[in-house]
Amino acid sequence: MGDGMYCGNCGASNAETTKFCVKCGAEMPAPGSAAAGAPATASGPLPYAGFWRRFAAYVIDYFVIAGIGAACLAVSALAFGKSPLVVLAYVLALCGGWLYSALMWSSSSQATIGKLALGIKVTSLGGERIGFGQATGRYFAQIPTWFTLGIGYALAVLTSRRQALHDMIAGTLVVRSGVTPGEIAASPPAKSQPWWIAVPLSIAIVLLNPMGIGILAAIAIPAYQSYTIRAQVAEGLVNSGDYKAAVAAAIADGTATADISSESLHLTAPPEARYVADIKVVRSAIVVEYGRMANKAIAGKVLVITPGTTEGGAVVWVCGTKAPPDGVTMAIRNAARYTSVPAQYLPLACHA
Repeated sequence: MGDGMYCGNCGASNAETTKFCVKCGAEMPAPGSAAAGAPATASGPLPYAGFWRRFAAYVIDYFVIAGIGAACLAVSALAFGKSPLVVLAYVLALCGGWLYSALMWSSSSQATIGKLALGIKVTSLGGERIGFGQATGRYFAQIPTWFTLGIGYALAVLTSRRQALHDMIAGTLVVRSGVTPGEIAASPPAKSQPWWIAVPLSIAIVLLNPMGIGILAAIAIPAYQSYTIRAQVAEGLVNSGDYKAAVAAAIADGTATADISSESLHLTAPPEARYVADIKVVRSAIVVEYGRMANKAIAGKVLVITPGTTEGGAVVWVCGTKAPPDGVTMAIRNAARYTSVPAQYLPLACHA
């Protein structure tokens, strides 16, 4: 079959004398014509743009499109104020990315600013300049690419012509700026990436694409917030130390637990704290009330730390909703019902 040629429509290998592609039926360029070009070898440079080059171009274009949207909204605020025309500005801001991308992909440069900066362009499968309609299709074909959590972008690493999902839908390629349609048509499929490159890169794309980041944020932000609230609750436990010592001393002196209070112990106001509004002793139980700079999830809530005694007279403290140990007589029965701090924010030592 000689060196052969590759179909500009589907990339299938054909004999040089073939007039129509054996796979898709597309017309093949005549041997020796400019469109046919010199057949590329697997070891020679391929025209397809690499993933990282495409990624860098995407980042540049992201900020360009964000700037266009911000400019539309800023101009509308200055020009129209609260006029109904401000709605038009919002529409333009939303359409800015589409018009910017489609117009530039279908222009003579065949590239957005980001792609121009990285030396790559968008072409048809045959390496030709695409029209505005096809460019529009490519732009909106990115929607299913987004909804694949970035897997559609990862296809640019794995497919034989380095096409992302939206390229496959729209019938486009992303190639180096200097290549000709003939070189693209004659280029063989790209080699498969080794699994030790393809798999980690695909995972990174899934996690670091905008939707993937959003999902990670949706998981991480509540987890971090829960962590900070639990840290605020812990401040109350730390500040209750002196109160516990005073109550334990009173019990050791034979004072009935029902008679032990902040007043009987002559305790002063609690030390200044960021998240604790007040600490007081009621019937020997320590009541920590959260406030000041505390998160609204615990502001106004209380954590009750209750003493109990063993048969030998030792004082045992039971925090929050934690069940008392066997053989301990609690100063207040069913004290867990008085703790109003939600269980998910209590330390392990303070909930059942």
